Amino acid sequence: MPLLYEIPKDFLLDYDSGKLKLYGALLKDAVTGQIRAHVQPTSVLDMFLTSTLRGASATISQGFNPLGILTALQNEQIKSQLRNLNASLGILQNLQIGTLAVSGLGLGVSVAGFAVMLQKLKAIENHLKELGSRVDQVTVDRRSDELATVFADIGADLETIDTLSARKNGQQVAEAVQISLARSASRLGPYFTRTAAKQQDLTLEDLDLLWTLASALRLCADASFKALLHIEELEVAAAIAHKQAARFAELSDPLAPDRLARLCARSAPSFEEMIALRDKAIGPATLLTEALRTSATQAASNTSLAKLLAARGLSGRQYLEEAEQEKDRPLLLLAA
Repeated sequence: MPLLYEIPKDFLLDYDSGKLKLYGALLKDAVTGQIRAHVQPTSVLDMFLTSTLRGASATISQGFNPLGILTALQNEQIKSQLRNLNASLGILQNLQIGTLAVSGLGLGVSVAGFAVMLQKLKAIENHLKELGSRVDQVTVDRRSDELATVFADIGADLETIDTLSARKNGQQVAEAVQISLARSASRLGPYFTRTAAKQQDLTLEDLDLLWTLASALRLCADASFKALLHIEELEVAAAIAHKQAARFAELSDPLAPDRLARLCARSAPSFEEMIALRDKAIGPATLLTEALRTSATQAASNTSLAKLLAARGLSGRQYLEEAEQEKDRPLLLLAA
């Protein structure tokens, strides 16, 4: 029996009328808050969005969107293409470009294969190298090559996850990899927190660094969750996703867009330049903040998904495979 189904027309009508609201991947009753379904993007939507952004940047086509490039793109570029794809994408009419980099779609489990995740990791790592001077300043008493070590560990873990289905001891290996990914994320966290907490001398490059580190943190979270679903550790996946949601919420707490923009403008030599620099920074700061908050919401959605699969005795691995193998429909539902 398939787990995932096409979105019923009644759901789309109720969503358009406001009776249903989308919170991360959860479709909820607007009045009671009852979860009606989990929305899951498939490989169809993943391929479409990749083709939509192709040509904007070589880095984007590799799976990572630098903050400076994102702010040069218009949300309508995506929305106009979504309208032409499928009526079911009405649910995505408020999609923000910022969620594409840090939060995937900000909707459902990422269907990207682990080879794609490795490609994204490499793109993030390369962008960090471009920000080398800022990394050196942020780390203060730490050497910037420590980040390279963390990324090497993440890359090794992703390669290991890609071999799970062929391993006789897949359960044990997946558990070890999940722990290793959590450890890597914990090592990246202080770099992010130290920059976000700066009270002066914040720059546009610092915002880009925050974006880059946040993308790496989200990649660790996505890979960890998928690994646990793959080996049917659904209760563990739910518990870890809950902690990830709290962590992303914690990271987003100091990131008020106006505060970040004002800190970036503080070093301007004149009032006019201060206003201009603030206006330039407010867009990236808003994208960064919204994307991190979406990451928190999405991780909370993953908690609910894993609990629902466990409660019904459903297979996490089958859920992932159906979303990855879908060839026609961009969005599917797992009814609650």
